Amino acid sequence: MISQQTIDIVKSTAPILKKNGQQITTRMYEIMFQNHPEIREQFNMSAQANGSQPAKLATAVYGYANQIDNLPALKSMVEKIAYRHVQTDVTPEQYPIVGESLLQAMKDVLGEAATEEVMAAWSEAYQALSQVFINRENEIYVGEDKKPQLCIHNHRT
Repeated sequence: MISQQTIDIVKSTAPILKKNGQQITTRMYEIMFQNHPEIREQFNMSAQANGSQPAKLATAVYGYANQIDNLPALKSMVEKIAYRHVQTDVTPEQYPIVGESLLQAMKDVLGEAATEEVMAAWSEAYQALSQVFINRENEIYVGEDKKPQLCIHNHRT
């Protein structure tokens, strides 16, 4: 559960994320690919080069900041991203890497506006959202695993 203080702080950052979001996400990918080059192969690098991937992520981060107190409004976005993560074999262990990279990018781009209070709130908010994705992606993976097992089992009987 996200604290009310975190909700208030994250919502207050929405306007600055709308303005600087793509700069933050572009920086995030730079940090992530530099520190964890093994992750690079899971990404469409042409979508990195033309800026479409950082733009999509910036829209998602802004949407989360703007709707953090109304998570059902984000359901379709979560579904779309979760299915994309499953297609590209994202694992729960990769979420901390993305989180660290995102928070560092926020600090780099926002400078003094990235106060300790803001960064602590975004850390809590990111953890909560990553758990939503991990849980949903696990449901998708399990659902996909069950289908072949059921087919095999049914053919044997």
